Amino acid sequence: MIANRREIVKFHNGRPAKLVLAALEAAVDSARPDALVKQAVRLDGKLSVRDIYGNTAKFQKFDSVYVVGAGKAAGGMADALYSILKNRISAGAITVPHGTRIKNRVIKVTEASHPVPDKSGVEGTKKIVDVLGKAGQGDLVFVLISGGGSALMPMPAPGVSLHDKQRITNLLLGSGASIHEVNVVRKHLSSVKGGQLLRHINKSCTVVSLILSDVIDDDVAAIASGPTCPDNSTFKDAQKILNKYHVKSPSAVDRHISKGARGKINDTPKPGDPVFSKVHNMIIGNNVVACKSAVNYLKQHGLHAVHLGSEFDGEAQDFGRFLARLSSDLAGAPFAIVAGGETTVKLNKSRNGRGGRNQEAALACAIELGQDITVAFMGTDGIDGNSDAAGALVSKATSFSKKMDLQKYLDRHDSYHALKKMHSLIFTGYTGTNVNDIAIAASVKSR
Repeated sequence: MIANRREIVKFHNGRPAKLVLAALEAAVDSARPDALVKQAVRLDGKLSVRDIYGNTAKFQKFDSVYVVGAGKAAGGMADALYSILKNRISAGAITVPHGTRIKNRVIKVTEASHPVPDKSGVEGTKKIVDVLGKAGQGDLVFVLISGGGSALMPMPAPGVSLHDKQRITNLLLGSGASIHEVNVVRKHLSSVKGGQLLRHINKSCTVVSLILSDVIDDDVAAIASGPTCPDNSTFKDAQKILNKYHVKSPSAVDRHISKGARGKINDTPKPGDPVFSKVHNMIIGNNVVACKSAVNYLKQHGLHAVHLGSEFDGEAQDFGRFLARLSSDLAGAPFAIVAGGETTVKLNKSRNGRGGRNQEAALACAIELGQDITVAFMGTDGIDGNSDAAGALVSKATSFSKKMDLQKYLDRHDSYHALKKMHSLIFTGYTGTNVNDIAIAASVKSR
């Protein structure tokens, strides 16, 4: 999976880098959407779906099955579901990032832009709504949800244009707003997010959402902006977020949010709404699953490995410094720390370079890394920020680079070019999944 493994291992102390990279691959492999769907969905006389917490939903009778979805993992999920249900699927439509391919020909695919929505995404969402319109009483609808679904399933609310949504998404992503805050605003500019997709489905249908979580705490309302989940956020919350980050919104966005805050537009459906009476939201994979797979791999190779948790957020630079200091304090015995989550980067108003939150964390870590420690930061989707890298690995081998004045690269958010000179970038291309980010710090003797 890691295309430039040989270069990284050669430059970064051999065995330590090799172990850390292999642990990252084990983590991503455990989050493969096809394998997760096949673990969750069983058809043995009757259909059953089991989530990662052990909850099971069973369905004895259904007339037809319809499949829709959007996200970075939607392609793999769709193929796996088709391999189980085959000709029981009457129709389907999913939207995926450009370059994604699926094997079956029953579920139609639209390729669209991420993270900023485009016209293809709007067309793909219309196809999804068309498929949902075919489902009737006694039918079963599968909704495949994964990270990236917010951008890939855009259907602007009346009076809001796609350009308006593109503009506000770009502004929020560059403001330092968390992904949760970005999604609150997205929900209230949409006709499908925040549980509103269910408004396009016959209320007599049974709906099963298979969800691959890419958010901290696995909040189903936040994953892909929760198209089939109750939404506790309001138009007033969206208004506060725009004010908090001093975002100068397009006038149509301001009008729509303001109108909703005054109660002139129906808000997203809340908990207890009858629209959710026949809906099953099932999480089938998350960051914890991936982190534990990395821990198990490292333990099998003789390291004392621990999972620090999957809730790390805040500024990417702060996270990188934290992991550098923590791992340096623990240096000596063979050990490894695995941590997951999703940090943010607050860009400069001008003169920003190339990189992403994982590369930014890696560069900040490299500046403070003192002991014989190897640390890697990677996005499980394979794409970090505005670059073609998945993340980066740093070690004591990067010590020579301190002559490069790494802080200057960090200050202008140009981690990509600094890490490229250090032979530290990790390249995977799209992995076909997305369960947030993973960081691994390891102390291993080179040999």
